[in-house]
Amino acid sequence: MNGTIAEKTDGVGEMNIAGMVPSPFAEPSRCPRMSDLLLWSRDRKFGLSLNETILLEGLKECTDSGSEETGGILVGYYTPAHDCAVVTALGGPPEDSIRGPRLYERGTKGIQRWISRLWREQRHFYLGEWHYHPGGTPVPSPDDREQMQKLSKDRNLKCPEPILLIIGGNPRGAWIAKAYVFPVDKEYVALTAMGRR
Repeated sequence: MNGTIAEKTDGVGEMNIAGMVPSPFAEPSRCPRMSDLLLWSRDRKFGLSLNETILLEGLKECTDSGSEETGGILVGYYTPAHDCAVVTALGGPPEDSIRGPRLYERGTKGIQRWISRLWREQRHFYLGEWHYHPGGTPVPSPDDREQMQKLSKDRNLKCPEPILLIIGGNPRGAWIAKAYVFPVDKEYVALTAMGRR
């Protein structure tokens, strides 16, 4: 499935791309082991790397939000070639966020302080946004696309190619995640799971 970043291991070391992946919060004996996620655009100009721990943090936030959308920001760094964003922190919703079953507007309270601390301590910075579509598909809505284009043009962010990670489905059952890059003044680019070389 194009854009799917949820992967599972078949127990022998082979990676299988899964359209819907059983949640790590479901019955443990029925869950495949998760692994780090690596996604690329078809032309390999854009990449995204998330380790298993970061993804599990996002899934826990989704589980805790129940039927309401939730989200936050992605923080990390770029590889030396500047072609792959490495996510090292996934923030939850600031307390001034607006949330509902089909609505999420990320607030700003506390974000600047958190990002400044990560910059001072690790030299990590804003990479983009993430959010959850409860029971839905991980496809950006028109509002998502509009917001990401605005962020790509925001000179204060200094992020002309922000990433949007969307988790859809049920984090306690089957879920799917997809990621997109929003280059300034261009169409967004889907990132897909690439098999191991």
